[in-house]
Formats: sequence, C-alpha cells, structure tokens
Amino acid sequence: MQKRLKTIYIAAPAALVTVAAIVLAMMYFQGFFYHRRNLEKGTAAASADILVLSDSSKAESSDMLTRTKSLLKTGTSTSPFAAAWYALPGSTKSVPALQSEYILASDQVQLLRCYIAEGDRDSAAALADAIDKNFTDTDGYLIPYLKVSEIKSLSAPQPVFDLHPDYDELPYASGISMEATSGYLRALLEYYSKWGLASDWTRIEELASRIYSADASFTEDLTIEIATPTPLPTGEGQDIVSSAEGETSQGGPLSMVTLSSLDLEVFRMLSSVDSKYQPMYDKALEIISGGYISSSLPLYAMGYTQSTGGYVYVTGGTNEVDLVSSLKVILHLAEEGQASPSSLLWLKGQLYNEGALYRTYDVISGQAVSEDECEEAYGLVLQIAAASGDANLYSAALNSIEYHLATSTTSKALGAVYRQLDSTRVVVYAVDNLDAYLGLKAGV
Repeated sequence: MQKRLKTIYIAAPAALVTVAAIVLAMMYFQGFFYHRRNLEKGTAAASADILVLSDSSKAESSDMLTRTKSLLKTGTSTSPFAAAWYALPGSTKSVPALQSEYILASDQVQLLRCYIAEGDRDSAAALADAIDKNFTDTDGYLIPYLKVSEIKSLSAPQPVFDLHPDYDELPYASGISMEATSGYLRALLEYYSKWGLASDWTRIEELASRIYSADASFTEDLTIEIATPTPLPTGEGQDIVSSAEGETSQGGPLSMVTLSSLDLEVFRMLSSVDSKYQPMYDKALEIISGGYISSSLPLYAMGYTQSTGGYVYVTGGTNEVDLVSSLKVILHLAEEGQASPSSLLWLKGQLYNEGALYRTYDVISGQAVSEDECEEAYGLVLQIAAASGDANLYSAALNSIEYHLATSTTSKALGAVYRQLDSTRVVVYAVDNLDAYLGLKAGV
C-alpha cells in the first residue's frame, strides 16, 4: 500500500506538469503570450440606417457564403479553392451542369477575407497556406489565375463536370497580379489583427516590400498596346480632348500599375504600425486621385504609367471604360473617407434611373456602351455605400442584389446571387457572391 501511494504521489505531479506544459504550448501557439501590433483601421462603422437595411434584407450573408462554398468548392471538387463559376444543371438531361476550368487568385483572396469576417480561423489559415503554395511566384507576387488541372493537392485532380470556356471572365493576362497581391496583403493584415503571430507579421512585411520600392514606385503588372490618339480627360472640369500634353496618348506598348490594385486601407493599416509605410499611402492616394475621369463620367482610369506620369483610361482601341475596375478604386477611396460625392451621386443615379449598372461606359459621353448588366458591380457598390455611410446607395445596391438572388426553395443556388446568361442557363459566380457577402457584413 505504501509503495502504491508513493507511486501515486510521484505520478500525479508529473501528470499535472505534463498537462500544464501542453496547455502552455497550446496557448503559445495560439498567440496568447504574443502582443499583437495594433492595426488602426480607417473604415468607419456602418450607420444605423444601413444596419437596419442589412438586417431586414432578403439576402442573408451566412446563407450566401454557405451556398457559395457548397456549389463552388464542394460541388466542383476544387476545395479549398472556389472555382470561378458553376452552372446549375437544367430540368432536363440535355442541360448538364458545367463549371469553370479556372481558379482565380482574386476569388481566393476574397474567400479568405470572408472566412476572416466570419471568424473561421481554421479555414482561413488553410486557405492562406494553399494560396501560398499554388499562386505565389518566385518573387512573392500572386499570379492571376491557374487552370484547375494545374492546382496542387486538390481533393480531386480533375473537374467533375464538362467545361465551358465561353463563361470565363479572366483578368488581364500577365505574369503577376498586383490587385490580387495587394488584396492578399489586406487579407493577411485582417487575419493578423484577429489571430496573427510574429511569423504572420514577417510575411506581411515581406509582401509589403515587394509591391512598393524605396524609390517611391509601385510594381507595374500590366503592359498593353495603346491606340493613337487616345481620348483623355484634362484641364479644369476634366473636359475630354483627343490628346493632351503630359498625358499618355502615344501608341505602342505601355507598362503601368493598375489603379484598382492600390488599396489605401492596406497602406493605412501598415502606416499605423510603422511610419515607414506612410509614403506608400500618400503616393497611392496621389495616383488614384489624379485618375478621376470627368464630371460626365465620374469614374477612374484603369492604369497609371509611372515613367511618364500619365493615365490610361481605355484599351483595345475603344472609348470604353471598365466599370468594375473603377468601382474598386472608388471603394478604396470610400474606405478612407475620400470618395468623390460626384461618383456616389452618379452610382445612385444609374441604379435609380437606369435600374442597372453595365460593364462599360463611353469615356466621352458617359453613357453605357455594353448591353450586358454587370452583376459583379452590386457587391462592390454595397461595400462602397457602407464605407461612405450612404444609406440610399446601400438600399439601391441591395435591391439589385435581391433581384439577382435565388429564392426558390427547390433551387440548388438558394440564397446565392446568380446570373441568367441565357434562357436555359443559371450560373453562380464566386466574385458576385463573395463581394456581396463582404458588403452585407460591412452593414452588420
């Protein structure tokens, strides 16, 4: 008996020490003892009116994200990534399900931000790791997209449905994507502000050093051919002329930084920790502000050529301005309280008077050129409205989202934003739903 008690007296403290060591190790790896840097976010809280609108909306953020994951991750066998789109099967066997053969880096970045907003740390960490392994080039930048067949370590090596390339909307082809890279940096900052450790901050600093150099220049990720002459906005009131001194009007290839990649909130968060990042914010704000087009079309240029100090407004020999890239610029400004009132008023006018937003607009007349509605725009406008505290704009964007929301209880897309591309085909795009989710969460 004495020998048994002696064994118990020895074993019990040893067990307690072991348990305590395990608990302390878990606390350490969970960041309990790490004093996380305070990242000051510039985005103001949503107004009471916007909170009411978001709360009473038919669009439920949780349902939208759940449906997006089930259709575009599980349904396409591309987990942990979301395929660019998924076409639901028709009511007859002659209309089979289809899926995109591409995985877009920008979609994965937005999915990562959605996980962080949702508070799903495990999914966020796993996706960030997968992005690093698959989409990061040798210099640390994100590449714009990969084919499903090129993705490493998928749960299934090939798509389970037929492919349909006509539905794919690929970003401008280039070696890297500054927009995806800066978006990924933002996601890492948002992750860090909740759960990050010292190793996460090291990754953030490395990525920040890639996109902006000591000579006050941003990495240029887009080279295009420019037609001559190019319509340009210039002078007081930003009147449109065929060419202007000091602006980009010559023909030939031009290398530029895309304005949509200059995420001011990223630079604000970085500079709130270390003043060495303040020049990034100041330079980005200067470039973006100078890209305003005109009072007739209060959108923004697509790119900026740092070598000449000029802006590129249109491409492909047309006068068409891309809406989505401009909306991303307006969002970056709105998050810093810098959105032009003219831009917000124009968006409200388009939604209330025209009933829809379209993919491209004429740089001179300001009228819609494309006949295709831009469903991708509504989630971005929702975020713009929330950031700028504009309840009327939020309501208009929410109405547009609800109009494109699958509400039939028999639909596999129930609760998700869809596009009716033709009389037989309903397609769910990742970008439409992920941006709408972030807009709905911004109103919470």
